[in-house]
Amino acid sequence: MQSEIEKRETMILYRPLEPVLNASHTVQLKSDFAVLAHTSEHKPVVVDLSQVRAIDSSVLSALLMLRRLLEGQGRPLAIVSDQEAVKNVFRLSKMDIVMPLLPNIEEALAYFGQQEVEMLPKKVEDEPEEEDMEEEDWDEEDWEDAEEDWDDEEEWEDEDWDDEDWDDEDWEDEEEDWEDEEDEDEEEED
Repeated sequence: MQSEIEKRETMILYRPLEPVLNASHTVQLKSDFAVLAHTSEHKPVVVDLSQVRAIDSSVLSALLMLRRLLEGQGRPLAIVSDQEAVKNVFRLSKMDIVMPLLPNIEEALAYFGQQEVEMLPKKVEDEPEEEDMEEEDWDEEDWEDAEEDWDDEEEWEDEDWDDEDWDDEDWEDEEEDWEDEEDEDEEEED
């Protein structure tokens, strides 16, 4: 299988030069994709299928492998094709939901710009920073403020805490209940 890799300033472009990609090309595709994903350059990758008239599901599997490898590095992937047969395979397999199939390289560049914006950390709305104070840094005024805050809290009566007197047997029953709940949770997960 013939292909070319073009390293541009803003991305790495992979272009297979075969008119049809199928299972017979999958081993080479996966090998090429592994090389792309492990380059030292931390750039987005575009797989340009614009010269490919048809693909099958094995090619989608190779593309998913590349996506997983790049995703682990925080690198976006875009697939480019304007071929109807390729679009149909993406659409029928619902792969177009997982990976964008874009009509040209310019759209891929715009997509990467959008991805960068979405990956930027969100600015926290002017939340006041809490002071990191050790207990020994507290002076008498700090303790008085804290005591006032505690005094403002709802008063708890002793009767709120002593609903019943628990003995060892009660605690053992409670522990068994907790274990049963954990077992049920594990069964639900399986």
